[in-house]
Amino acid sequence: MRVLFIIIRETRYTQEILEGFLRLQVKGATMLDSQGMAQAVLRNSDLYSSMGLSQIFSKSDIEDSGYSKTIITVLEESKVEEVVSEVRDIVGDCEKTGIGFMFSVPVDNIYLLKGKTK
Repeated sequence: MRVLFIIIRETRYTQEILEGFLRLQVKGATMLDSQGMAQAVLRNSDLYSSMGLSQIFSKSDIEDSGYSKTIITVLEESKVEEVVSEVRDIVGDCEKTGIGFMFSVPVDNIYLLKGKTK
């Protein structure tokens, strides 16, 4: 098992990505509102200018709206490449660069949480 994280800055693609998950029979995912470090730092302009951070963050970080969606899903290892390919196909028509990224990490164990049953 692997957990796939998709951080997408072009949030208009999130619905289509979730629909792609359904087509590929992905059983579930969690979607979170998120913000990257660059935007969090840029919101404090005094910190930004005093630390010379314009040399660290790219122009797209500065121009970005600041909010992303993070989609998290746990997949069978054999399904990861298929899902990654689907997401790339969905966002492939975007003319912007740096609209997001994906990474996966191994899942050692899954622990279900249950309340008491009566």
